[in-house]
Amino acid sequence: MEPNTPDQEIERGYLTDLVAKALKRPALQITDWKVQPIHGGVEWGSAVFRLQGEARDGNETISWSVILKTIKATEKAINQGGIWYWKREALAYQSGLLHHLPGGNISAPACYEVSERPDGLLWLWLEDIKDDVSSPWPIEQYALTARHLGQFNGAYLTGQSIPSDAWIAHNWLRMYVENAKPAVEFVYKNTKHPIVTHMLPGNTLAQFLAIWEEHDQILNKLESLPQVFSHQDAFRRNLFTRGGRTIAIDWGYMGNTPVGAELVALIAGSLGFFEIPAEQVMEMDRLCFEGYLQGLRDAGWNGDPKIVRTGYAVSLMLRYPIGGQIGEMLPTFLDQEGRSRMETAFENKSADELEKSDPAIVAYYEKVLPEALQLLGMKQQLSIVFRIGFNMLKLRISR
Repeated sequence: MEPNTPDQEIERGYLTDLVAKALKRPALQITDWKVQPIHGGVEWGSAVFRLQGEARDGNETISWSVILKTIKATEKAINQGGIWYWKREALAYQSGLLHHLPGGNISAPACYEVSERPDGLLWLWLEDIKDDVSSPWPIEQYALTARHLGQFNGAYLTGQSIPSDAWIAHNWLRMYVENAKPAVEFVYKNTKHPIVTHMLPGNTLAQFLAIWEEHDQILNKLESLPQVFSHQDAFRRNLFTRGGRTIAIDWGYMGNTPVGAELVALIAGSLGFFEIPAEQVMEMDRLCFEGYLQGLRDAGWNGDPKIVRTGYAVSLMLRYPIGGQIGEMLPTFLDQEGRSRMETAFENKSADELEKSDPAIVAYYEKVLPEALQLLGMKQQLSIVFRIGFNMLKLRISR
């Protein structure tokens, strides 16, 4: 048995009933099983395991597998409407929200049971999804997934009501960006720190500090765009394809977003987790944006593509450089335990490698930044450009 797995807490009878329910075979009897930890993203409060084995149903031997996701109520995850609310996905399953998603081509895995354990952990027993397309996905598969996401998001622009439950993440990006404030303050005071210079090389530090300095106005702009209900973490590790449709796991960030913002995780999140070669990102951007627009059209929305591009490009500038790089990753890399966790999440890369921004990824952000500024309008564009220049001058003097 693997260390740190819930083997001893799982009773044969309980597991037999659960697998029988999953396979719709009431007479099934489990003969053996094993538990395998699965590495996914970088959520410290959760762990994922695959349970697999054999069972008998009469004279037939059957192979089976299910997923067990365990979630802990960490201090940062107890706020019901917050960024990382620990019960959000479980409540979405229990409410029926994830049972029949609109659009026709996006679904969540089946959930067989949700239970709260005596130790306080939340257990979700989920369908084990097998991907029809092996990794690495070709760019065309990402484009098809983008179309499916467009169909899903587009339904909320053509009559489907956005869920309003208190546990849904409302204005998640605003919370995520504002969560970065302590780390941003560290950056202002430590512009020469080696981890800061590794993560934000060249002019990127000046650029993203300027974005931070106007983040409230930028968020106001995003929140004025047409809103949709989104998965909000639909990057490669959370996506599977089966029968030409897309199955998305890990719905813990689900909430309202501007139209177009769903693509941020698909493109930049997949890029950041090294799921696509960085030199292909511009082609992926083009194909995924076209696919997403087509999905919106499939759903019956025929609005201005410029609105959608604003939702994508402007959200991108806030989510990963500020909310992700500065707000989450910088404190993680400054902490030795955090560095170890990152190495576990990314497996074959050291923390020293991970803290250094890939030049090709930096180049992509620097290419999208002028487009995002232009989409914000002349007044805000000029204000941010001025701030970038001023920050560059200050950094040049201080360094």
